[in-house]
Amino acid sequence: MSHSSVLPGSTPGRAPMPGRASLPGPARVTLAGTAVDLMDAAEALRIIEGHWHLDDATPLAVCSVNLDHIHHFGTGARWHGTGSHHAAPGSRPIEWLNLVDGAPIAARLERATGTAWPRLAGSDLIGPILERAQASGLRVGFFGGNEATHELLRERLGLERPALRISGCWAPSAAELADPARSRELAAEIRAARTDVLVVCLGKPRQEVWIAEYGELTGAKTLLAFGAVVDFLAGRVERAPRWVAEHGLEWAWRLTLEPKRLARRYLVQGPGALLAVRRSRVARIPLAAPATPAVPRVRTGGAAGAFTASTSSSSASASTTSEARFAGIDERPEVTAITVTYNSAPHLDAFVSSLRREAAGTRLRLVVADNGSTDATRDLLGAHPDVTVVPTGANLGYAGGLNAALAAVGRTEAVLVLNPDLTVEPGAVRAMLDRMRRSGAGIVVPAIRESDGTLTKSLRREPTVRRALGDALFGERVIRRGGALSEIDWDDTSYRYPHRVDWATGAALLVRGDLAQRLGPWDERFFLYSEETEYFRRARDTGETVWFAPEATVVHAQGGSGVRPEFTALMAVNRVRYAEATGGRASVLGTRAVAVLHAGLRAYQPAHRAALRTLLDRGSWRRLPHAQRPATAAPASTPGPVTTSRGSVLIPQSTRPTETPASAVPTPAAAPTPVSWPRVSAEHVIRPRQHREAGR
Repeated sequence: MSHSSVLPGSTPGRAPMPGRASLPGPARVTLAGTAVDLMDAAEALRIIEGHWHLDDATPLAVCSVNLDHIHHFGTGARWHGTGSHHAAPGSRPIEWLNLVDGAPIAARLERATGTAWPRLAGSDLIGPILERAQASGLRVGFFGGNEATHELLRERLGLERPALRISGCWAPSAAELADPARSRELAAEIRAARTDVLVVCLGKPRQEVWIAEYGELTGAKTLLAFGAVVDFLAGRVERAPRWVAEHGLEWAWRLTLEPKRLARRYLVQGPGALLAVRRSRVARIPLAAPATPAVPRVRTGGAAGAFTASTSSSSASASTTSEARFAGIDERPEVTAITVTYNSAPHLDAFVSSLRREAAGTRLRLVVADNGSTDATRDLLGAHPDVTVVPTGANLGYAGGLNAALAAVGRTEAVLVLNPDLTVEPGAVRAMLDRMRRSGAGIVVPAIRESDGTLTKSLRREPTVRRALGDALFGERVIRRGGALSEIDWDDTSYRYPHRVDWATGAALLVRGDLAQRLGPWDERFFLYSEETEYFRRARDTGETVWFAPEATVVHAQGGSGVRPEFTALMAVNRVRYAEATGGRASVLGTRAVAVLHAGLRAYQPAHRAALRTLLDRGSWRRLPHAQRPATAAPASTPGPVTTSRGSVLIPQSTRPTETPASAVPTPAAAPTPVSWPRVSAEHVIRPRQHREAGR
């Protein structure tokens, strides 16, 4: 239960302004997409101190909500949804106390509520908190800063608070904080020091993100995300005079002291956050509501795709897959992995082996849709009798192949979509599933590395004309150009911590089972490229979130099809098709113009010359790679699954009646129709859909 659900109804702050309705407090509201707890200093200190004496309480994190916080955690920000909406896999959700800080925040809340809420900066609260910790005999640790600052800190605290018990001081480097293994080691050191109160001074957003990911592992009862407090306590940075703070000018004071470090925060990021605060509607969150959302979306009943997340565990999974066997078609797995093969023989052994290793810790099923391979792919799959194979009879494209595989999924907690030319690193499937359960995400994507270990910049923002223009003009030459001018997220920090994203490259993604059923088939207008962009967008349009899980890693062999001229042209054309499917006329015209510019600036390369010619000739789009119809098909009366000589389950495609004329086949402008997945049994025969021709 959240702290905000048990707060007494005292009225903090000064009296409300005459003639305006007062919002009784304490209370929790949302401002620019961020939760804010409204209370005075006495109430905040009562909550913090009271938390120390609760038996088996979840950790309490305290942070200050100012313009910098809104910039990093507000609506549309990179870290929106992190913090009070997140907990690391295997840990208990951390409770968050989000206190008012910053004159613009306080002013906006006063206008909205009729009550003048006091600013509760960490630098003001740290003194009383240390006094109470000293009186209670608690051990206090400091995380952040540098060794020189810690020396000064120990000297001053030894003189001013000799009875305060300091558990330790840690000065992690940026590289250490970016390393999950090292961060866990640091958390273990803090726990071993029996730290009760941890003052985390890493600056926003890193301190809140680190606490969300590793805070529970420290064993601390309270974690204080208090930014520069360690510098104030050590005497290295001077606090602003009271009159400066009272007039809301503390930011200017700090800017004059540290212009190089703070100029971007106050002069570049601050104005946008201020505008967001002024435009934001303040909405009250009922006190009975938990601070964190109910994470597992549990459904019961017999519907396809239903699941109960709480019924499965790692230990249970391991016991049912002790021989690393994939779940059969009549079993109910935690995760069903699906892939589409097309002459994928060089990658199959490594791909299946990596998943079979995961099946030792997660109840896993593997479904493969083969798009008419002519190499040894089918024979290699035949060596695995517990792999379900769906032969499509022709190259239906990636979306068409996925839809064929989805028809054989049945009931499952989650669907793992994978490219066949990758391998799954140990523990990745379990990590993604745990992240999904903890965050309540509809889709979870892992980190992707190339075979040489290089991290792939796989995270993406929703395509816009402006972002496409930035990518056309600057490419990889100027990566520090901000999210407004780049679809690709180039920032290394984004790949170090879990957070919400718009979408990611479709090599690997875990989709919650009930969401996959609701979304229905992948859009076959896109033979290859942009199909995942459309799928992620549809998921977000239903209110679901997409989360990046850096603790899960897959290694992608990166097939060579992307460098062929026809595929470069297809990628450019499908960006235009995506704009046609999701935007207005201006968006379509702008997207096509920028695509022409992008290809034209790189026309010295053969692939981009081909793309440029194709973009300028709409009629040539029909000649791009597109879905094929099966040349031959099994008769409709074909019995259920058959087996190869080696025993793999094969679910043959049959042919629908052909009385529907070709002119009646839906065009790309038609939205994909959601379908219910059949429960696959030994007698089931999957019947194919009419397939649209890409580029029609």
